[in-house]
Amino acid sequence: MKKIIFTALLGLLIIKGNAQSDIDALRYSNTPTLGTTARSIGLGGAVGALGADLSAVVVNPAGLAQFKTSQFSLSFGTSTNRNKASYGESGDKTSFMFNGDIPNVSLVFTNRRMQRGNPAKKGWVNSNFMLSYNRTANFNRKLSYQSNSPVNSMTDYVAAYSRGLNATELDANDEQLAEGFYFFENMFWYTFLIDSVRNGNYTSTYDMVNGIASQKGNVATRGGSGEFNIAYAANYEHKVYFGGSVNIHNVNFTETNKFTEVNEAQMVGGWDNYSFTRNLETSGYGFSGRLGVIFRPNNNVRLGATLQTPTRLILSDEYSDELFVTRSDGTTDDLKTIDKEFSYDVVTPARYSLQGAYIFGKKGLITAELESINYSTMNLSTDNDDFEETNFSIADRYKPAANVKVGAEYVMNSFRLRSGFASVGNPLVEGGGKSRKIISAGFGMQEKAWAFDFAFSRELQTDEYVPYQINGATSPVVKSSFRSSRLMLTLSTKF
Repeated sequence: MKKIIFTALLGLLIIKGNAQSDIDALRYSNTPTLGTTARSIGLGGAVGALGADLSAVVVNPAGLAQFKTSQFSLSFGTSTNRNKASYGESGDKTSFMFNGDIPNVSLVFTNRRMQRGNPAKKGWVNSNFMLSYNRTANFNRKLSYQSNSPVNSMTDYVAAYSRGLNATELDANDEQLAEGFYFFENMFWYTFLIDSVRNGNYTSTYDMVNGIASQKGNVATRGGSGEFNIAYAANYEHKVYFGGSVNIHNVNFTETNKFTEVNEAQMVGGWDNYSFTRNLETSGYGFSGRLGVIFRPNNNVRLGATLQTPTRLILSDEYSDELFVTRSDGTTDDLKTIDKEFSYDVVTPARYSLQGAYIFGKKGLITAELESINYSTMNLSTDNDDFEETNFSIADRYKPAANVKVGAEYVMNSFRLRSGFASVGNPLVEGGGKSRKIISAGFGMQEKAWAFDFAFSRELQTDEYVPYQINGATSPVVKSSFRSSRLMLTLSTKF
């Protein structure tokens, strides 16, 4: 598969060298969540030791055992994203994106053991069962950038990428001209954006004296991932809670990446500008499991631990490229590649987390969580073992990282006031310019038969994007500052 995707996702904007690469594994592995209910977001996602929250199943399923009555819950959320990108000396470009979703739908059934008409206090006192859907990742983001003084051209990259190919391999046959080109380098060759030198070497055809006048790009990603959860938890004498869940994952991701260059063409018939667009659609499903325990030594202290198994995702990519070239004499070429499909598996790392909380009676609480993920264990695979080199690269480029979450809640009768903070660890061994912090706040009302909660979170993130990379030459780097504001409302009723 000779295809390059330059991807912008999850705040980690890095070049990717093949149609499927380590970036695919990272996209579905680096998905820290503050939870899928307003209470969880208001507490910075640190609800693992608290339990009795509808999003606890994605943090610590043992918390499910702390529900005393059956309950239905529904959450509504919005995200407003702003991305400011700086490329060279041309100033900043800002992009915006807004979307809404339903991050959580949950149904909990409780089964309390009774003794002589009263709730049991010895042995296994209750067991609970949950069915839920949780939206665990949001891939919606837009990046725009521009430079009026680029140091080289993407056609330099294509020329280097094509090195070693015979010119006849780049020539378009009748089928390609009628149905679509096989690979993107065939289109660059056909439109004379690259030319042959000798012995399988190629060069760019832009004006080497005046250089490239400008470059600009737009990368838009959409989609998300979620979990259908079937969970069970049991309560032993209100001292120890055990829980587990089986999770069925769904994935939907699309990316449109458009890159434009303007040439200071001096020769008649030379190219004036071109736009190169890459389209990618990924869909699939997967499976994982989660086990959790919460220990309650007294009425004030809660201690929890969770193990999430690696997630195996079965994915399918559909992708194509488009190239539109305008020459200095006004003639144009509008080309595209054939539509391609490829199926593969991604295995994301296991997750281990420790949680703790201190309850101040009926006045409030503080809570914290530490999550560990070893990104070097990410893995891609096919039946033909196509990703051996990619997996070696993953082991070298990535490292273990820790996510830290803390939160606090103040209680005034039925009213709750909350705040939280989360720090997401950088998975890269070197570089990436990545930092990701989330602050949050919220409030809620808890009554006997119903409850509502509202939360706001603000994500602060910096990272870098490389549109293309040429060995032995300076690679362009787009520095990105990403801000995301999230609102969530959760409605719950007991039955």
